[in-house]
Order: sequence, then C-alpha cells, then structure tokens
Amino acid sequence: MKHLLLWTFGFASFAFGQVSDSVSLQSGYTNESYYSFANGEVSNVDNYDWDLAFETSSFGSAVRLNRKRAKLWVSPAQVSDWSTTLDTNGMAAGWDQLVNGYEFWSQGALNMAAQGSQTDLGWGEYNTVTHVVEGSRIFVLELSNGNYKKLMIEELASGTYQFVFADLDNANEVNASLAKSTYATKNFGYYNLETEMEVDREPAASDWDLVFTNYVLELGPGYYAGVTSALHNAGDSTSEVSGVPVATSMYNTFDQEINTIGYDWKTFNMSTYTYDIVTDLSYFVSTSSGDVWKIVFTGFGGSSDGKIYFTKEQVEFAGVPTYAGANLDIHPNPAGNSVKINYANTIKSIQLVNMNGQVVYSSNENGFGNASIDVSQLQNGVYFLNVTGTAGDVAVKKLVVQH
Repeated sequence: MKHLLLWTFGFASFAFGQVSDSVSLQSGYTNESYYSFANGEVSNVDNYDWDLAFETSSFGSAVRLNRKRAKLWVSPAQVSDWSTTLDTNGMAAGWDQLVNGYEFWSQGALNMAAQGSQTDLGWGEYNTVTHVVEGSRIFVLELSNGNYKKLMIEELASGTYQFVFADLDNANEVNASLAKSTYATKNFGYYNLETEMEVDREPAASDWDLVFTNYVLELGPGYYAGVTSALHNAGDSTSEVSGVPVATSMYNTFDQEINTIGYDWKTFNMSTYTYDIVTDLSYFVSTSSGDVWKIVFTGFGGSSDGKIYFTKEQVEFAGVPTYAGANLDIHPNPAGNSVKINYANTIKSIQLVNMNGQVVYSSNENGFGNASIDVSQLQNGVYFLNVTGTAGDVAVKKLVVQH
C-alpha cells in the first residue's frame, strides 16, 4: 500500500490539467516558434535568415533547404566540371527541383537527389573504406535576392561539412565549412549564403518538443505552396486521434513521422475568409523524456498575425513508475456505468485516479482476482486504474469514462 500511495502522490505533483496557449509566427509567417510542453515557447526566431541547415547528429548527413528563401535544382554536370561555367539550358523544363521531405528530419532537399544506392546520400557518396562522404553532385540555387549560385557539398569528414558555392560562371567563389561540434546540443547548424555566415538560431534539442512553422511542400506536380503546422522534435513521436470527442480521446499507435500533426487541422472558410478548426481531432505527443502530452488546436489567425491557438494537457508523466498492465484486463473501456476488472493475481485494493491526481474511487478487496466498480457518477474523462495485489504487485491501466 505504501508503494501505491507514493505513486499517487507523485502523480498529483506532476499533474498540470488542461492549459490554453498560443504562439505567433508573425504576419506573413516570417518566424517560427520552438515550443516546450512543460515550459511554453522556448524561442521565436526569424525563419528568413538561413538557406541551408546541416544535420549535426553523429551519423547524420542531411542538408535541408529553406525553400521560403531559395529554390534548388540538381544539375546534370559532373563535379569534375566545377571550375567551368555551369550550363543551365534546360533547367526550367527538365531539371529536378528539390524540396525537403517532412516525414523525417533526415530528408533534406539535397539528400533527395539520391538514386537509391545505399551509399548515395544525394549530395554525396559514402566511401565505405575512408568513412568520408564525398561530394557527387552540383546544385543550382535561386536565392531570395534573385541571384543564381551553384553549390557543391564537397565532403563530410571528421564531423565537418566542407562546401563551396559561386556564381554560375565561377566568379565570387566561396569555400566554407560547418563543424557539427559547434552545434553539438542542437539538431542542425545553419548557413546564410548571402551573408556567407553561419547562423546559430535553433535552441538545444533537449529544450523543445514542437516547432510551429510555415514550410513549403509540393502539393501537386510542379505546384509548391507553404503550409502551416507543427513538426515534432527528433526522438519524439505523435499519435493522431480523429472522429472522437477531444474530451475523452485516447492515443493509439505513435508515429515517428515528424509531420504527423500535419496542416489539415484547419480549413479555410471561403464565406468568412477565416479558418475553421476541425473538431473531434486531437494529438498526443510522446516526448523523448517519457512524458505524453495531448494537444488540441482551437484557433488559427492565418497570415495576418500567424497565431496558432491550442490547449495542452499532460496525460503521462516521466518519473512516475509505469507498471506492466498486461496481467490486468478492464472492460468495457470506454465505460459508462460499471467496469469489470480481471487480474492475474489476487487483488488487495483498487484506486481510480483522475487527471488532476485526485483519488475518486478507492476500495479494499477480498483477495479474489476479479472485481467490479461503479463509474456512473464520474465525469467523462481519462482516469488511471491502479490495482494492488496481495503480494505488493501493482498494475496500472488507463480507463476512459464516457456516458
């Protein structure tokens, strides 16, 4: 019983309840917001101050493009022809324009040039002997100032990206590098081709869960447009639950794809010229720290102010013991009147705890492996059912009450 009381106390100390919050991407979506469920907005940064982002994880090699500022094509030219004027005839009609993938952070636009080989990383070829990624393609960028540049990532060796860019006729050549170690606590290091400078703009990876941003997708063949959404951090995962009232929704399978939240939680109303929020749609984000948060979108201001409104609620807590519930069966779930409990061991006591950490039901049992409890007077919502066995074993399962 002592163990169960400690668990209940810990649960109550971690419970926050539902909180309303908002972030702003500013007018025209010029900024993006890095957000922590536990601490709120971590940073709100200019999203137009960089062109390339270089992955900094130990084995990462992604090079992402800021499509809000630049367009990117892969050239048919050979890297051995770098020093000659780059011929762009046929670029508009036949060259592949590349954008980032948004299933995983590793899907950088420059990586999208890969042809399927295990060692082809898009911008370079992995040398299995030297363990160096050697540049294998030349790219053309149209920058936000209208200038065209050619670009080659020459190599990734010993944790440092070496790259070169120049005018198409090879004038104004710049050799640059970016060391992963400089941004060791972050997912990416950034570079601005116009200022020829690195940009330190991303908070430490351990400090945020979501980044609210506007990014460019190819929504149809050759049709590129910006969409506004939240992408989860590397190491996190998200579960989307639709068609269920948000007050009683429970997560299903968690997805590693960073764009699981997507941008379709809102629709543009052509009559009012405002955005309608999709009801009965909620998301659960499992963070790398072990917490699970529920987020429900409640409003969207569009490009006028870039504001995104939502509620958040912590539904699982890191540091709270998670006991195997495999030997505990509860049904029905969701329940409206009563719940039958079947436990593999003999039951000593039962507690039902709400999301505020309050014990709403408690009973001492007779040592059998089954029991039934009345939930007809409880409010709709999510609860934790704690069963303590006569041997001191504890099992916990979530119970949804829905009348």
